[in-house]
Amino acid sequence: MIGKSITELESVDSTSNYIAKAIDAGNYLWGTAILAHFQTNGRGQRAALWQSDNGQNLTFSFALPLSDFDSRAYFSVSRAISLSILKTVNTFLSGDVRIKWPNDILVDQKKISGMLIENKLRNNPAAICGIGLNINQTEFPNLPHVTSLKLLTGEDFDKQCVLEELLVNLNLEWDVLSKGDFRDQKSRYESELFGLNQVIQFEENGFKSEGQIIGTTEDGRLLVKTEGADKAYLPKSIKLLY
Repeated sequence: MIGKSITELESVDSTSNYIAKAIDAGNYLWGTAILAHFQTNGRGQRAALWQSDNGQNLTFSFALPLSDFDSRAYFSVSRAISLSILKTVNTFLSGDVRIKWPNDILVDQKKISGMLIENKLRNNPAAICGIGLNINQTEFPNLPHVTSLKLLTGEDFDKQCVLEELLVNLNLEWDVLSKGDFRDQKSRYESELFGLNQVIQFEENGFKSEGQIIGTTEDGRLLVKTEGADKAYLPKSIKLLY
């Protein structure tokens, strides 16, 4: 169960690094959430640092075993968590909440949450899932496309309340995933995709192009129709522009 046990840290380099070391040492209880008020080296996609003011947001990680997991469905972990965060954000505000492929959460085209999933495949195979959700931070220097629950509503939020809601949704989606219902999650994930059936601009190898997002593959590649042909892009191979 995700979050049945929670370890709260004042400061750590990275909650995901903390878990990886605990797994290697053989003293990590699967599903335990490691929550930090401040990360000195929190990580996001594309090797970016996750910027979060001390104590203002939710930054935590957890890990679940992959020993009996179908390797073809690793991206389904990302789908499940994306849907969990999206549902949680929708609980606390009104707005156009979408999943920006592969797993950022946008509200009115501004990023409110991101995640980094690292599959540890040797010595205790596991998916280490790091989540950042902006709660009460109101200033994001040099990041005009970032927002928070407080910026969107003008209200202060109880982080514990948001965490509890998110953990409920994570466990519900993980239960669906554990039962092998990949088709349902893939369909729901695609229905919430930012830019679905729209022509969007993206950057590939330093060059800008455009195409229509038409869905995703089973392994999480983004399907884009460009110049009459369908192309499937791996995560990190292109950057969506908006």
